[in-house]
Amino acid sequence: MSYWEADIHGPRNVMRRVEVVKVEDKGEIQEVTVMGLEEEEYKLAYRGQPHGLSSVPPVGSVGYLFVANGRPDQSFLMGCEHPDHRPKDRKPGESEQYGAKKQSQLMDDKGNTIIKTPEGTYHVNP
Repeated sequence: MSYWEADIHGPRNVMRRVEVVKVEDKGEIQEVTVMGLEEEEYKLAYRGQPHGLSSVPPVGSVGYLFVANGRPDQSFLMGCEHPDHRPKDRKPGESEQYGAKKQSQLMDDKGNTIIKTPEGTYHVNP
């Protein structure tokens, strides 16, 4: 049996823009509830995150729901960002890790690391 014969839903992959309405981060797997189109709600047991970095998206964050093989039971969520908290005007090659309270760590295009906290700004230069 070929891959395509085994997966009759293969051509039905779907991607939706969704908004986070609830997050439960108490168990082994973070559960996120999102709203898609009108009255379309998904409760997901998987939100893709890299090893060594974990975050909890605030309610109102926007992300992308991938419905693998057209099956809602195989859905996963990627790229949640809240429009009020996401840093803007980054230059190509820059990277910034940020939190909801205006704290951040920026690696700028000049090779500097800039750490911002509510108490102040710290520069770590190469």
